[in-house]
Amino acid sequence: MPNTFPDLASWGIDLSRYTVFVPPDPFEDHVGPFYFDLQGDARTAGTVHCVLPTLARHGNYMGGVHGGGILTFADYALCLVAGRAADGGTNSSFAMTVSIAVEFVNGAVIGPPLEARGEPLQVTGRLAFARGSITQEGRTIALWSGVCRHVARAKAMARKDEQAPSRIALPPQVVPEGFEPFKASAYSTHIGPAFVRKEADGASLVQPTLARMCNSGGALHGGYMMSFADTAITRAAAMTTDLAPTTVSFAAEFLAAGDISAPLVTRVEVPKRGRSIAFLRGLLEQNGKALLSYSATVMLRPRA
Repeated sequence: MPNTFPDLASWGIDLSRYTVFVPPDPFEDHVGPFYFDLQGDARTAGTVHCVLPTLARHGNYMGGVHGGGILTFADYALCLVAGRAADGGTNSSFAMTVSIAVEFVNGAVIGPPLEARGEPLQVTGRLAFARGSITQEGRTIALWSGVCRHVARAKAMARKDEQAPSRIALPPQVVPEGFEPFKASAYSTHIGPAFVRKEADGASLVQPTLARMCNSGGALHGGYMMSFADTAITRAAAMTTDLAPTTVSFAAEFLAAGDISAPLVTRVEVPKRGRSIAFLRGLLEQNGKALLSYSATVMLRPRA
């Protein structure tokens, strides 16, 4: 295969030695690609090295890397570290995030790559636990920890073939009345159009789903759902406070799998806020089924 990898030699990374996730993952390929290299026994700490070259499409309003992009990279790292620990590095298991928590320590800039390493904590018959960090040029950007459910990859791929959208008639996706499109960041725009409605205690958002939002198993990607949730959080905080929000912590529990048969809908509440901080929570649903429960803390500052 020709060498079409980004040149990261300035940061001591030769991506020709790395690989992308196999089988292909539509969402990761769309927002990444993300790369990883297994550098030892997958059951020990620090042996899975993940890399995300940062590009203009990863940008937020302030020109840094969007929180949703960092959440997606954290989810990718969790599934690689936990999944490879579960199957011993053989790529024979499919890791699905059950819960994840991310603490944003510093902002990331566009240009230098993001890197992630992690530590497997425990592997059981069905679950794998791991934690790790995301860095940029040696500076800690985020800390993550989470739990994955792991199943045999052959079983997961068989289920994907049975439930492929091409096998079912998909109805047209309609945005409910009262929702308005909004000007989004480069990252959110790259993912797809979204619509917002201000509420008395927060905001509601809707996003039609597309094939590029799926994972390699054919379900909506966990990183995509968290990206939409992060967009909803910051939009609700901005509309409620008229200040500029920055996510400092995010936690999510995955309740069910989604698909591309209908839009995603989320309602974000702001139960408490002060002059410089706000606490938010939300529930992401599809066709009335709860997919993701999430909460976040955001820092507030005057708009530039």
